[in-house]
Order: sequence, then C-alpha cells, then structure tokens
Amino acid sequence: HGIGDLFHCAPSIPHYAGNKARGVMKAGMTFTIEPMINAGSWDSTIWPDGWTVVTVDGKRSAQFEHTLLCTETGCEVLTARTPTSPPLWWEQK
Repeated sequence: HGIGDLFHCAPSIPHYAGNKARGVMKAGMTFTIEPMINAGSWDSTIWPDGWTVVTVDGKRSAQFEHTLLCTETGCEVLTARTPTSPPLWWEQK
C-alpha cells in the first residue's frame, strides 16, 4: 500500500497470484511491502475489533513490513538496517 496522509492509502498492490492490479511505480512514490507468512492456511478472518486479522485455522502467523521509495534509478529501502543499527536478538553475543 502507499504511504501518505491516510492510513493504508493507494496504491493497493495485492500479493497473491492472479491479482488484477495494474499500474506503474514512478520516482517519488513511497509504498510498503507487507508479506504474511503462515504455518497453516492462507485464508484469514477479521476479529470483531475490525483490526485484528487471524488465519481461519488459528495456526501461527507472522507479518512484517518494509517501506520503499521509488527513485529515478531504482528503489531505496527506507526501513533497511544500517551499519549502526543495534544488533538483533539473534546477533547478540
């Protein structure tokens, strides 16, 4: 999805096979990629709070997000780790 004044704004880019999304990313556009990795079913349901999404089989699932900026020469991952980023828990000694 795009990044802007509204939460989860356009463009919405589905991440599943056979989607019908069309368009061209242009320099200056910023968007996120939010993959979801599931131990079981890909099918999901939304809880009554209107926010929480769970898999229909209740198995473990993880979702993460990266933010990308389209540039004239490609893209820049704005959420990428840098050489001065603190170590992740599995990198700690």
